[in-house]
Amino acid sequence: MNTNMKMDVKKAVLMTLAYAFVMSIATVGAKKAQLTINVSTLLFWQSLLCTLLLLPQVIKSKIYRPAKVWGLLTLRSFGGFFAILCYYGALSHIPMVEASILRTCAPLCVPFVVFALHGKGIAHRRWLPLFIGFVGVLIIMRPSPTNINVWHLVGFASAIGLAVSMVSTRMLSNHVSAKEALFVYFFFSTVFSLILVLVKGDPLSVVQSSWLWVIIVAASLYLGMYLYTLAYTHAPASVIAPVSYIGIAFNALWGWFIWHHIPDVYAWLGAFFIILSIVITAKITKN
Repeated sequence: MNTNMKMDVKKAVLMTLAYAFVMSIATVGAKKAQLTINVSTLLFWQSLLCTLLLLPQVIKSKIYRPAKVWGLLTLRSFGGFFAILCYYGALSHIPMVEASILRTCAPLCVPFVVFALHGKGIAHRRWLPLFIGFVGVLIIMRPSPTNINVWHLVGFASAIGLAVSMVSTRMLSNHVSAKEALFVYFFFSTVFSLILVLVKGDPLSVVQSSWLWVIIVAASLYLGMYLYTLAYTHAPASVIAPVSYIGIAFNALWGWFIWHHIPDVYAWLGAFFIILSIVITAKITKN
């Protein structure tokens, strides 16, 4: 690995850590907001606000893109929207830490997405940190036929959508800027969520007490998605994906601080394996 590539990977790892923290704030806001508004309504307003924030930054960008690029933009947007829809749905029915654990299974889905799109797997040396991270996730979840319900499956579906978004973001890195990719994502998300609101018959109105949480979610999501997009344009998803596991620890801390939920010994043991996977990933990037 040459010096420039090492620097790119290091930047990607730092951006992923920042992304995980910022998105944990968005998770807290989303969980709070869902006490008074529907998931589809929250998705609409957060997407619309982010679209409006990005509009002045991309207003002079060229609209023409090859059909292949628009296909990738659509795939990325739908994958991201599906991921957050399932994540919010799971978040309102299972504990925040469990929902975040399932979402961070996305790196484990990445090889399958890469295989589906490119017919390629990931480098052998990347399997060890992925495996260790997966062991940590399993320890925290302790899955069995009696404690996995439909909302756990919905949470895992969010990981599949996120994996699609990760891989397609990397594929777009040489074709569109991060801001342009984000604008298209939030614009599509606004349209998708509006259709969902109309189909479900949910109200678009938001009670005054919930607007603060909606704004917090939108601002955190805007910053988080920007960091996420930059991270995956600096390095392949299979290289830095294990770093995203740290989001579980952030969510566990918020859960303890706000909802007074203290993770048990399995959560701490799982966190150890997850952090270990990050250390190994960092060591690999130096070699």
